[in-house]
Amino acid sequence: MVFQTKFPVKTMFAKFFFAYLLMLTLAIAVISIWLFHIFSNSSIRQINELSDRTLMQGQKSTEYLMNQAMQVSAQLSFDYPIIQQMNTAESDPIVENNSLKKLNDIIFINESIYSIGIYNGNNTSFLTSDYPNIDNEAIEMLNNSDPKTKIRLLPRKLKLSSGKNQEENVYSIFYYNRDKSTNAILNALIVNVKEEAIRNGINPDDRVDQGNILIVDATGKVISDPSGGEFLKDYSELGFIKKSLTESGSNSFVDTSLSGEKVLVTHSYSNQLGWHFLHVVPYQAAVVSISRLRNTVIWISLILFTFSGIASLFVSGKLSSPLRGLVETLEVMKEKSKNNLKVDYLKDILGGVKAPQVSSELEFALRVDLFKGTSILILKIDEHFDATVLEVEEVADEVHNQMRLSLLNRVFDLLQPHFSYESLVINKDVVLLINHDEAFNSHKHLVNLINRLQEQFRQTMGTSVTVAWGSYVNDAANYHASFQEALEAADYRMVYGLGSMLTYETVFANVKHEFEYPQQHLKALLEAIKLGKEELVWGALDDIFNALKDCQYELIKLSVNHLLLTVFITTELSIQDVKDDLLTNFNNAVSKLRKLETLEQMKLWFAQYILHDMQRIKEKRKHLNSDLLDRIRGFVEGCYANTELSVEMVANRFDYNPMYFGRLFKELFNQSFSEYITELRLSKSKIYLAQDHIAIKEVGTKVGFNNSSYFVTLFKKHTGMSPSEYRNKLKI
Repeated sequence: MVFQTKFPVKTMFAKFFFAYLLMLTLAIAVISIWLFHIFSNSSIRQINELSDRTLMQGQKSTEYLMNQAMQVSAQLSFDYPIIQQMNTAESDPIVENNSLKKLNDIIFINESIYSIGIYNGNNTSFLTSDYPNIDNEAIEMLNNSDPKTKIRLLPRKLKLSSGKNQEENVYSIFYYNRDKSTNAILNALIVNVKEEAIRNGINPDDRVDQGNILIVDATGKVISDPSGGEFLKDYSELGFIKKSLTESGSNSFVDTSLSGEKVLVTHSYSNQLGWHFLHVVPYQAAVVSISRLRNTVIWISLILFTFSGIASLFVSGKLSSPLRGLVETLEVMKEKSKNNLKVDYLKDILGGVKAPQVSSELEFALRVDLFKGTSILILKIDEHFDATVLEVEEVADEVHNQMRLSLLNRVFDLLQPHFSYESLVINKDVVLLINHDEAFNSHKHLVNLINRLQEQFRQTMGTSVTVAWGSYVNDAANYHASFQEALEAADYRMVYGLGSMLTYETVFANVKHEFEYPQQHLKALLEAIKLGKEELVWGALDDIFNALKDCQYELIKLSVNHLLLTVFITTELSIQDVKDDLLTNFNNAVSKLRKLETLEQMKLWFAQYILHDMQRIKEKRKHLNSDLLDRIRGFVEGCYANTELSVEMVANRFDYNPMYFGRLFKELFNQSFSEYITELRLSKSKIYLAQDHIAIKEVGTKVGFNNSSYFVTLFKKHTGMSPSEYRNKLKI
């Protein structure tokens, strides 16, 4: 029997069908292999990125705790009872109790702090928040240290004199002064941070596949480990520790030197702390998810291949159009993915995670040559500030994105015809890498273009752009340093104002490294507040903020916060309104102050804040004085006839010092106490003189004059007539 096929092989339709099926089969196979390759690379990259983020979060958490403890130290160094405790020649129980209360209050609200100690070299006393812990070892260490060094942060085992544990793992921060002739420690402030606070902050997750963060110092000693049991042990002989200590920047590698177990190690270094951070992940736990996902991808590819082959039998040539759309979509996705990878590559270079590679430049088709002279610019879109109401207008994210897109378009229009450059967005700011042959100070054309960019953006968008430059890069290894310089220069927008052009060299050439807080100007400001002198408030604020312009950014922020706290305490204690929630008021003030971006804005805000509170103080005093005046008048009205009535008697009645009360009485009544009493008694005498049955001698006695002759003389002096003449006049 002969069977005839429904689709003869020799027909045009059959040829097209089988060719199409073959093409579809090959396409699916290629796409499956390509997707698997991309997915595998992406999965490995995601593990590295996760480690980088985890490591960065741990590093930032540690730096934050250290900064918080250092800020506590700095704040304590300005506290008057603490200064007394550190410098008094003899022990004073009152000063000691006040200082101890201050220390315990600080520890109560800062769970990361283990203890705080104050050493006074004048009387060799040591006051701590924890009495059993007298940290004499720290003073010996300071006395034996090199006088030229400044010990800021030190991991150590704190010896205890009582308790179950004989020692405690801490990180110590020292503020101290030496005798220049003997190098002996005059006084010291020691803040001990709990080691477990650092450990809990950087290793919050117990999942094995998330790994743990290990911190070591420059010699390989353990500063923090997941268990806390290896503190200050020497790990310098471990292979991955050696590798991390000898290599600069951030890197990732596989190692087996930790108990023979294969681990993934990601390394970074904190310039602020001088410590190496290592994220250690068990290799098998890290890649098990990749293996499962790989198998899933293979099965999905096989299912798609089978499904596509069956579907092609039913729809045959009708798939040509959808297939073309699929290819175009995949191309778009590939291009977008490639662009994202390029941005990530540039971010890694600027962040110091990677060094520029020639192969990567070819892969990503960079428009800028990273091996030629390059400038790094940060463009920050400034928030709008309304000086009439002293408020910052917060721009919504959508509007900010549109403004940033407009800025990128203008960058393209101005720079593209003249320079090779790359642009990317980091933390809402536009970052530019621009190739040119000369450093910033000598390349006038580039500077003029950036100036034009700032002016055009201001005219069209109604807000300014601050531009910060890092040092000119002529070595591929210096991108991270230049980017960090640009970030630091951008912070000084606070000093130079919005719309500034800031270079690292210019900014830090003007920064004074020795800073003395303007205590005298602060004292003048507080005195102006107490006196209610608005013009003196403006002058004192000018002096304070002018003094802050030349100091370091972190000190500016600390000083402004200290100013707010001092002003808040001064004004609130003067107002003392129990209806107010002081904590809420203070948090609101802090929130408003943090929105301001320049010292000039902050000065205007402080002026408005202080003048508003001064008005509240005046109204409060006016209300209190009015009430006091009524009470004094009522008391005097009731005892004016008492011949013993005196300013001392009334002052004692209202618990005032007689001399001060005399001045206060004149301020309230616009006349002295004796003048007021004399007028009151003479006024009352006129009422008695209108009554004929009362003798004139008795009238003087009834109103408080114990001498009738004096009463007659005084009455005639004030009225121009004697009491008898006054009585006769009333009868007419």
